[in-house]
Amino acid sequence: MKRFFDNSSPVLNPVDIVETFTGRNKRELDLPERAIIVFHTGDLRRLIQKTGAEIIDQWSGFRSIYRVPQSNVIITRSHFGGPHVAALVEELSSFGVDEFILFGYCGAIDNTLQIGDLIVGNGALREDGVSHHYLDDPAEIVCSDWAGTWLLPARDKGFYEGLIWSCDAIYRETVNKIERYREQGILAVEMEVASLYAVCTFKGLKGVAFLVVSDVFSGRTWKGGFHTKALKKGVQELSDFIVEECIAQSAWRIA
Repeated sequence: MKRFFDNSSPVLNPVDIVETFTGRNKRELDLPERAIIVFHTGDLRRLIQKTGAEIIDQWSGFRSIYRVPQSNVIITRSHFGGPHVAALVEELSSFGVDEFILFGYCGAIDNTLQIGDLIVGNGALREDGVSHHYLDDPAEIVCSDWAGTWLLPARDKGFYEGLIWSCDAIYRETVNKIERYREQGILAVEMEVASLYAVCTFKGLKGVAFLVVSDVFSGRTWKGGFHTKALKKGVQELSDFIVEECIAQSAWRIA
């Protein structure tokens, strides 16, 4: 693959972009240290209801960001795909966030996984585009140094742990690749984890991805579970974990 990494200075600065589109200055836009990133509007609403999070007016019109009262946590939503997550991490980290927790979805390729199962991704296979702009490293896997911090509470809640395959091209998740990566022990496929971990690695930030299995690849067939009770149960379990372990514990630390 062509190497895209370039160590010269970028022309676009996230501080300039955010200040331009919000009409605010950097001090007005300051954020706390931890961000929860979701993709589904239902997950965003659920977390807001559970935590009483309130919108940060200064960011309105550019990003919808919600602050959890009496905590160092914000909640926001990204569009699907690595480029969207990367831009969001760049912007939020420029205003104070240095811990990023992803609440995502994935398709299982490991035959032991079922719809609704939960995964903590400790690393990701880099079949994305974003990571190759951030890492001057030919390694196929990018890992999270922060994921290990979460393994004990995740195991207590029944999470699986392992590598994720991040692929930008959902219609090029081919039979041979699925079989090969399954044999290599990769658990699931999605679109964002490698990009998240690459940006965090490049910028010295903390990042971890928690995923719920929404669909499965079994043999040469695909099965979606998007409207099943099993997925709804998994989403509820992941929501509870995020609130209890990633938000409430953070609020307790600053009380």
